[in-house]
Amino acid sequence: MSHSPALGSLRAVGRYALGVAWADGHDSILPYRSLRAHCPCDACAQSRERGGDPASGEPTVESWEALGEASVFLRWRDGHESFFPASDLRRLCRCALCTGEPERPITG
Repeated sequence: MSHSPALGSLRAVGRYALGVAWADGHDSILPYRSLRAHCPCDACAQSRERGGDPASGEPTVESWEALGEASVFLRWRDGHESFFPASDLRRLCRCALCTGEPERPITG
């Protein structure tokens, strides 16, 4: 992708995932566990380098905030905070289209 995808809107998907409607019409469901496991902050990156799991337990997002169309700020219930550029969030999408299996969509 030559440019960063633009965020449309954010929503809770049940108690365990963040839904992202992208400006280009794509829709992603990003489990909180995956978001926490991929948190780009220095502390989480160092934990992963040492073989740790930044997402131990069941992470819960307390709140989120879209910062324009380019990034999302997450506040976790345990006090941790994560900042994700939209391009990083889009790379975390595991839908059939994004994983290269468009002939096997989960939804129509």
